[in-house]
Amino acid sequence: MSARPVDVDSGLSSQERPSDLLVLRLYVTGNTHRSTRAVENARRLLESLAAGRFELEVIDIYVHPEAAIAAQIIAAPTLVKLNPGPLRRVIGDLSDSDKVIAALGLNALERFFSKP
Repeated sequence: MSARPVDVDSGLSSQERPSDLLVLRLYVTGNTHRSTRAVENARRLLESLAAGRFELEVIDIYVHPEAAIAAQIIAAPTLVKLNPGPLRRVIGDLSDSDKVIAALGLNALERFFSKP
């Protein structure tokens, strides 16, 4: 994992994004084991849940503390679901996929995001 933010999104503005796109932001603290594990777990979960239909932006709050302040992040790693609403947050390494799905309110969306 790099020490700078890794933008894994398509580069589209919120107006240009498809409405069925799952958009999340993960705040981490450097190259720590817990941060690296959270990134891996988030990517694995998103690939299984919404392969090809998600954006994940990873922000290192050591490099960009202003992003954490603006988003009112008080612990890291924190995963924030931005779209579809409502906004939801999960703190931790995201190792329990079922709890992450439930906490983000994605259990109702599994059918929506699953492959046809």
